[in-house]
Amino acid sequence: MIEQGSYLKSKIYDLMNLMINDESGLFEVGDLDGYIDKLIEKACIITIMAQDALQGFLAYYANDYENKVGFISMLIIDPSTKRMGYGRRLVEFALKDLTMKGFEKCRTEVNADNIKAVNICKRLGFTYVGCNNIYIVFEKQL
Repeated sequence: MIEQGSYLKSKIYDLMNLMINDESGLFEVGDLDGYIDKLIEKACIITIMAQDALQGFLAYYANDYENKVGFISMLIIDPSTKRMGYGRRLVEFALKDLTMKGFEKCRTEVNADNIKAVNICKRLGFTYVGCNNIYIVFEKQL
């Protein structure tokens, strides 16, 4: 029997590795294994699976109870399933979960060159709150 964490890690690793190596330069992770371990240990992860294939996942943090701010860390959708609404549904699920947990805001950071991600944030009601290095910071009131 495969442990749930190692199974999920291998699926996330394969999808993230595909996106990192797509030559777009939009996804960069120095220590992919370490980053995925951190997500599995500390983040809430929502997945979309079809016939044992990971179609997409969203990782978010619901741990800043003092400031009541959640944080969407990573959203990746398999390129073969783009434009099926998976990304929007994953974000909406996370926002609903954060609201139910008493959070008042949700933030995310996207690469400024990732025009698709910037537009998705705007369509989902996130507003620009600033920049840090190469990332744009968005926030949404819940």
